[in-house]
Amino acid sequence: MKLPHLDWVNQDSPYLRQHKDGFRLLRFYADMERAFDRYHTDVYLIRIRWALLVAVFLMGMFALLDALTMPSEVRNPVVLLRLGLIVPMLLLTWWSTYHERLVKHLQLIGGFCALAAGLGVVAIVGTARAHDFPLPYEGLILVIVFFYFLAGLRFVAASVCGWLTFLAYLSMELLMGMPAETLIFNCFFLATANVIGSVGCYFLEYASRENFLAQGLLQDLAEKDGLTGLLNRRAFNEYTERSWRQASREQVPVAVMMIDVDFFKRYNDHFGHSAGDEALKKVAGVLAEHAKRPLDVVARYGGEEFIGLWFNVSEMAIREIAEDLRRGVEQLHMAHPQSDAAQVVTISIGIAYLTPRPHIPNEEAQRLADVALYLAKENGRNQAVLKRHGY
Repeated sequence: MKLPHLDWVNQDSPYLRQHKDGFRLLRFYADMERAFDRYHTDVYLIRIRWALLVAVFLMGMFALLDALTMPSEVRNPVVLLRLGLIVPMLLLTWWSTYHERLVKHLQLIGGFCALAAGLGVVAIVGTARAHDFPLPYEGLILVIVFFYFLAGLRFVAASVCGWLTFLAYLSMELLMGMPAETLIFNCFFLATANVIGSVGCYFLEYASRENFLAQGLLQDLAEKDGLTGLLNRRAFNEYTERSWRQASREQVPVAVMMIDVDFFKRYNDHFGHSAGDEALKKVAGVLAEHAKRPLDVVARYGGEEFIGLWFNVSEMAIREIAEDLRRGVEQLHMAHPQSDAAQVVTISIGIAYLTPRPHIPNEEAQRLADVALYLAKENGRNQAVLKRHGY
């Protein structure tokens, strides 16, 4: 996926920061890495399920071929390894992809299964060697290709499985006393398959991480305000609609704040638009610090106006939050000599406090908060006014 024009993205975006810092070691920052884990699982889950079922089918076909072509002393242990070890491990991993708790650990589970399958195939080749049956070692190359390109394993897990399988094969052939000339050629081709697989898997994961960042940057462009990094108005309205329905079902109160920077036009006229943008960023930073619970959110509503929603909060708590916001902006000490409210940048806050009902649309909360904001401005600004529904 092509990255959007980076100048359009908010410069504080974690996706942009990660893109600029790079990830050549295929590792993001901690929070971003956890998000990528979820993204990778969601993207590859269906493919992993089908790959596992295909592997089960092919292993069954090989077992049938073994049963038809091998003498009994070789056939019985080989078929037992295929159907008693490898196939159950594949099916167990396939089953785990349908359980949410296990899916979170799919790389670990899949890596363990892949390694067990690789070692199982090495054991099959070793069993045939022990009985002087000419079973080709090339089956291991098929297994290694599966590790790197079909199993949905990422670079580290796939490489560990591929190279441990290679070492297991080398150890087995040394124990069996394979002639050096033959062993060198076999190991060379097996190692080459690992090198090709490792390089290919690295670039596949790198591309997957690029796609993840591109999607994140596009989502930022669609949902975030480019200046402040807060949600934009459209995204806030969508979020509010969902939160409003949830609050109505659970019958818990919500508070909606309309926030306006006092005499901001005068600030822009006096200091210039560049300084005005920096002031808005700092105000947004204060607002964001007080909306960190999972269901609380703040957004830039337009111009110098902001809006916020706090979910399941008491009236006393929301009054305290509003005062913390007002005081926090004032304590930024951004000089504003043109303001009639104070000598520094301040905000006025209108609060709507209510418990949603099925017959009350969420727009009512915003209307009520707007009325409260008007009263705060009429009363001299640099203050918060709260209104309850019906009062």
